[in-house]
Amino acid sequence: MPASSDTITEPQSSEDLFVAFANTLRFERGEPIEELVDADALLAWLREQGLISDRARAAEGQRLAHDAEEATRRIERFRHLRALLRVMASRLSSGERPSRDQIRQLNHVLRHGLHFHRLQLDADEARYSVAQVGDRLDQARAVIAGSFASFLADEDPSRLRVCANEGCREVYIDRSPTGRRRWCDMRTCGNQAKVARHRARARAASQKPSAEPTDSRVSVSAASD
Repeated sequence: MPASSDTITEPQSSEDLFVAFANTLRFERGEPIEELVDADALLAWLREQGLISDRARAAEGQRLAHDAEEATRRIERFRHLRALLRVMASRLSSGERPSRDQIRQLNHVLRHGLHFHRLQLDADEARYSVAQVGDRLDQARAVIAGSFASFLADEDPSRLRVCANEGCREVYIDRSPTGRRRWCDMRTCGNQAKVARHRARARAASQKPSAEPTDSRVSVSAASD
């Protein structure tokens, strides 16, 4: 049976969904760049990840376009989740556990994503479909939070990292055999770190004071005494 235009699919890699979402706030040379600039950008990202359908994107876009306050509130809810994910990732990256309050906040998002399914006839009454009943955006937000919760429960939380490059700070999962990666990408951030260390050593060497010259006259005098 063909899928209806309101059908959504599971993200291809649900365990990494929260990583992609956390990185919608990215950094270039330490300066933050916001990808979720408005409601349209948020809905486009959710659709790209398979979290809402084309029909839902159109309906939510029309609704939020006519209610600026609601649009702002929705964006802030997603940004709050993103900030929560990033701070929890930062704690895990530094060897700490998320705080009880952070876990409580994550569970709050999960709880608001509760929904149920309903069997219904399509408008032309020619076929059946199963629709989700509940707030679409709260559901999408809960799926993102759920992907993080599943990672903590099923994977090694110590593998979650924040890039050591202060100008990058990308969230990533270290899947290397040794589990000792410090950078999101060795070819970019890792290489930049190596170059920076080399330059720092070179500067330190050039600024190191030379040894005090030996006064040969004093040496001769001392030897004759």
